[in-house]
Amino acid sequence: MSNLLSIVIGIFMILNAFRIRYVPDRVCIRKPFRLASLWWREPFSAKGWKAKYYEELAENPELQHLYFINFLITGALFILPALIGFAFGINVIYFMLFAGIVSGVLFLYAKQRVTGRIEAWKWVMFAVVFFGVVIDWSISYKKSKVEVLPEMLSIEGDYGRTIHYQGIDSVRVVDELPKTKYCRSGYGFGTAKKGVFRLKDGSDVTFYLLGKEAPYLEFYTYAGLFLVNRKTTSETEQLIEELKVKIGDKFVN
Repeated sequence: MSNLLSIVIGIFMILNAFRIRYVPDRVCIRKPFRLASLWWREPFSAKGWKAKYYEELAENPELQHLYFINFLITGALFILPALIGFAFGINVIYFMLFAGIVSGVLFLYAKQRVTGRIEAWKWVMFAVVFFGVVIDWSISYKKSKVEVLPEMLSIEGDYGRTIHYQGIDSVRVVDELPKTKYCRSGYGFGTAKKGVFRLKDGSDVTFYLLGKEAPYLEFYTYAGLFLVNRKTTSETEQLIEELKVKIGDKFVN
């Protein structure tokens, strides 16, 4: 779903770029970072409103060219990763976030060169957003773990769940992952996957992969197929030994 959304956003951005290029007098673009100022705006004329909150592209060729290039590049940054996502069966939610941050930084830099005005607080805002995303991802990754509890397998973190031992039909240890078609709900890149993915054969599988290396545990349960591992090969091998104590008779070759 996010791949399709990314393509739609990209197409919209590119179409808007060409509207700016050829009919700038018909395009209304709100000035970046002006939304918050609506809370304390004072009464003024319609013309004053437009000048304060919207860019006058038709009367400013340099600004018009800047917006055209920015919308064009941003559109491409949304479309290309989505096409890659469809081709390799991965989710592009992080690519979309990356596209938004990159296009925003490039636009801010270019606009400040055109206008000659440097607004440091905007750079600070981008830095806060960027490091906030990195910190949030790091915390989420550290919280992710797979634990063998007395009655169930506990999968913690994004898209985590519990798998009761009595609900497990069988478990296999595999060295290769099945080929995926696309991501239904979750995210992933290469072998790093979390969430529900549609396989090439049309069936669904839930991935909870913390490490990029084999082995992987393939759980056949009443709720469907699950593929799980820990962050390192040795930790996954330890997981296998811990599970054998609980459900040794359900392991199959």
